[in-house]
Amino acid sequence: MSIPFRLSWAAALLLPALLPAQRAVPRTSVPSPDAEIYLVPLSLRGDTVRAGNPANLTRRAGYDNQPMFTRDSRAIYYTANLGDGQSDIYRFDLGTGLTRPVQRTTPESEYSAAPILGDTAAVAVIRVEADSTQRLWRLPLNGGAPSVLIADLKPVGYFAQPNDSTWVTFVLGTPATLQVVRAGQPGAVTLAREVGRSLHRIPGTRFVSFVQKGAQPWQVMRLDVSNNRIDTLVALPEGTEDMTWVDSTTMLAGQGTTLLQWSRGSGSGRSSWRTVANFSYAPLKGISRLAVSPSRQWLAMVAESAPRGKQAASTSAAARVVDRIDTTRVRRGLATLAADSMEGRLTGSPGMERAARWLEQQYREVGLLPAGDSGTYRQHIPLRTAQGPNPTARVRPAPVESWDAWNALPAEQRLRTQNIAGIIRGTDPVLRDEVVLVTAHYDHIGVGRAVNGDSINNGADDDASGNIALLEIARALRSGPRPKRTILFMSITGEEVGGFGTRWYLQHPLLPLANTVVDLNIEMIAHPDSLAGGFGKAWLTGYERSTLGDLLADNGIPLVADPRPGQSFFTRSDNAAFARIGIPAHSLSSYNLATPYHDPRDEAGTVNVAHMAQVISATAKAVRLLSDGPRPAWRPGGQPEARPAR
Repeated sequence: MSIPFRLSWAAALLLPALLPAQRAVPRTSVPSPDAEIYLVPLSLRGDTVRAGNPANLTRRAGYDNQPMFTRDSRAIYYTANLGDGQSDIYRFDLGTGLTRPVQRTTPESEYSAAPILGDTAAVAVIRVEADSTQRLWRLPLNGGAPSVLIADLKPVGYFAQPNDSTWVTFVLGTPATLQVVRAGQPGAVTLAREVGRSLHRIPGTRFVSFVQKGAQPWQVMRLDVSNNRIDTLVALPEGTEDMTWVDSTTMLAGQGTTLLQWSRGSGSGRSSWRTVANFSYAPLKGISRLAVSPSRQWLAMVAESAPRGKQAASTSAAARVVDRIDTTRVRRGLATLAADSMEGRLTGSPGMERAARWLEQQYREVGLLPAGDSGTYRQHIPLRTAQGPNPTARVRPAPVESWDAWNALPAEQRLRTQNIAGIIRGTDPVLRDEVVLVTAHYDHIGVGRAVNGDSINNGADDDASGNIALLEIARALRSGPRPKRTILFMSITGEEVGGFGTRWYLQHPLLPLANTVVDLNIEMIAHPDSLAGGFGKAWLTGYERSTLGDLLADNGIPLVADPRPGQSFFTRSDNAAFARIGIPAHSLSSYNLATPYHDPRDEAGTVNVAHMAQVISATAKAVRLLSDGPRPAWRPGGQPEARPAR
């Protein structure tokens, strides 16, 4: 159990003597052992900042702090100490989810990485040298030798760079001072005393902001490095010493669990800050360091992870059943649905029709009741042919708004497709009218450019794997205690060509949307993902947006948050359309970015069937929990906004 406390500057200067075993700790503050890096989506509308749900990027023991975005906004540099006394700069790639050290240096430690203006081959860092000297260094990104940037200035704690020839630095001392170093000019110029650690270039300007301490309230100041003029901007909220800039007029700061915004013209007192979001549900506490991406789409912030009150576990007999999945049947099903004879399952194609007939037969064999049109498993959907952007492009399917419009088309332009749907009726008198929706798209991209002589995009992982999971989950639930809620299984068409199947279902629901409590969409589970934990593990898109992920994880489902937030997977499958109308909806996946995607090499023979069976077994338990347990709910701001009507 850690007890929070504030360290005086005098005590900070004594830190190496007080903690000899941690010689590499910078002499500015005591690192919190619970510090984590959180990523928050941002959107700007005029001068209003909206914040999404924070996702914990680090989720591990140790010190993770001082985030700073790369210039292209695709990655975050941060400082990490994994408990061995050594601190290094790491790079988290938002697209791949991979974290790697920029360099592992011993015995020196590095902190506070930031891109260098005019230098794309390195980052600037504070280096704690072998004799505990702290100076500003250049750390190459390609593994070259680090070098001192300002030899005579020490001990430096933090820095900002308003232009490529000027450094504004926080220099430790009693008191700490703000010192400016300019290329071609001797020495450093001290411009302020009793300053705080939060130094930032104000985007798009020649100004740097810093925090003036010494008297209450602490003030955010603006320094014009062209003439050394200092102006007061605004008082910081009580208990806050860190802030960052969204753009040249808007700041963000954290206070406890609350994210606050100040915009120029709103005043200079503490009351001029307004609340953007309260993240206590995340759960986290003690927001401190912040950084906004140059694209203004992301906020990285440091906070301490707070213990989460676990959600109630389901106590039903059904929830306790552990299902064993027949790997032979899984392999056989994949070989059929992803066979060459299905011709890549392009929506509206003969191969897609063959896949639909096979799925109908499987739904019948596992004992699902027909939930489609006129007592069948099919929900019929009208389509038309659409020419591509040029005469040589292949014909693609396009949606039709109604069957009347379809009947009015020339016969040669008419296409049709279908969702395949079956249900297990709930048994609880109170809950049986509520619906748990379990989905996977069964279409793929058809025949395309040949790779090694093969032009059929079989789509074994994408997403035959999800449909085999539907069948096996339905079989497991039919063989065990009956669920309390009704479960609707649906193999959805048209995901790859614009979400036609989901769109039609939302306009013509087979069961009331108002009664649908969740959509668990299964998308690409054929291969292990090391970032999810490897064999048998999966991740959930939009995990932080609702209570679904924690509900499942708290009940033993081997599930983690989507480790690649920069890929926007939450909005890239059928779940997104359900989410936009208010239904908690997420995709479960183990896609690892390494296995073939939209490629003829995505074939049944490449699938890790044992891994897939393990994920299916866990997902079957998840569906049992959803059928009998608490309803998932959106967290504040978690539901995506509805799209304008077309």
